[in-house]
Amino acid sequence: MRVSARSAAVVALLVVGTPAIAAAHDDGAAGWSARAPLVVVLALASWLYARGARRLGPRWPRRRIAAGIAGAATAAFALLSPLEALADSSIAAHMIQHTLLIVVAAPLLALARPLAVAGSALPRAPRVGRLLGTPRPALACGAHAIALWLWHLPPFYDMALASPLLHAFAHTTLLGTAILLWWSVTRGRARVTGALWLFVTALHAGALGALLALSSRPWFAHAALDDQQLGGLLMWIPAGGVLTAMALALLGSWLRADAVRRELGVVAVALVATGLLGACNAAAPTATFIADGDPSRGRESLRRYGCATCHTIPGVTGAVGTVGPPLTQFARRAYAAGAPNEPDHVVRFIQHPRQTRPGTPMPEMGLSDHDARDMAAYLYTLR
Repeated sequence: MRVSARSAAVVALLVVGTPAIAAAHDDGAAGWSARAPLVVVLALASWLYARGARRLGPRWPRRRIAAGIAGAATAAFALLSPLEALADSSIAAHMIQHTLLIVVAAPLLALARPLAVAGSALPRAPRVGRLLGTPRPALACGAHAIALWLWHLPPFYDMALASPLLHAFAHTTLLGTAILLWWSVTRGRARVTGALWLFVTALHAGALGALLALSSRPWFAHAALDDQQLGGLLMWIPAGGVLTAMALALLGSWLRADAVRRELGVVAVALVATGLLGACNAAAPTATFIADGDPSRGRESLRRYGCATCHTIPGVTGAVGTVGPPLTQFARRAYAAGAPNEPDHVVRFIQHPRQTRPGTPMPEMGLSDHDARDMAAYLYTLR
C-alpha cells in the first residue's frame, strides 16, 4: 500500500478534524470548546508522526503509516464524534466507545510505533522509545487491567462523567495502557507470552462485562438496568471475542516459525520417548530430532576422527580409551562438558572444544557443523 508522509499528514488531520466538526455542529459552541483541547492534542500528534515518517523516508514501512492513520481515525471517531455525547448518558454507548479504543485503535496505533516515528521528527530530542525500552507484557497487562477496572468501579465512573477533565484522563489511561499492552505483545519473541497475556486480558475484561450484564441492579448513578446489561454484554462477548481471536493469531504466527516447529518436535518426541522408554527403537529417532543429525553417520565420524583413542564409546569399534571420560549413557547425564547437557552446547563443544570450555585437553579437529551434529545425535542414543 503506497502512502506518502505528506498524504499521511493530510489524511490524519482530516480524520481527526472531521468528527470534531460534526460534534461541534451537533452540540454547538459548548461541544466544540469541550473537545478543542483533545482536537489540538490529536492534531499535534498527527503532525509529529507525519513529520517523523517523512524524515525516515522509504525505509519506514508504509503499512505502519496506514495503521497510524486508521488508528487515529478510530480514536477520533470514538472521542470526537456524537458517540462521545451519547456515551455520557448511555452505558452501552460508553462500552462501544471503550471497545473501539481498546481493541481497534490501540493495536493499530501500537503497530504504527508512534514514539519511534514522532521522535524522528525531533532530531535533537532523546528517543523516548529507546529510553522506555520494550515493556514487559505482564506489567503492561497489569497496568491495563488496573485502568479498566478502576474506571468502571461505580464511584470513579460517576466522577469521570461529572468532570470533563477527569473523563479525558480516564480515556487517556485506557487508550495509553491498551497501546502499551499491544506494543508489548507484538514484538519478536514476546508473541508467545503475548498470546497468553491477551487471553488473560480477555478473561478479566470478560469477567467485568459479565458482572455488569448479570447484575440485578444498576451500578452507576442515573443508569438504567437494561442499558447497563447491554453494555456489559458488549464488553463481555464482542470485545472478548476480538481479544481471543487476536491472541490465537499471535499464537498461530509463533507456531509457524521454523525454529519453534523444531522445538515442538523435540518436545513431542521427548514425551513419546519418555512414555516408551523400554522400546528399543526409540533412541535413534529421538536423538535425530534432538541434535538435528544422523546417528549412523555420527558413529562413523566418531571412529574416523579418532575419538576412540581417548574415550570409551559403546557401539564404536575399538573405542576403549581412558584419556577422556567414558561416554556410556551419555543421554542420561545432567551435565556434559562443564554445562547442562543440552544439544546446542554439546555440538559447540564437539566442534570448538577450547572455545567452549577453555583449558580442556580436547583438541580442535576442524569439524563441520554437520559432522558435529551427527556425532551429538549418536551420543544421544546412548542410554
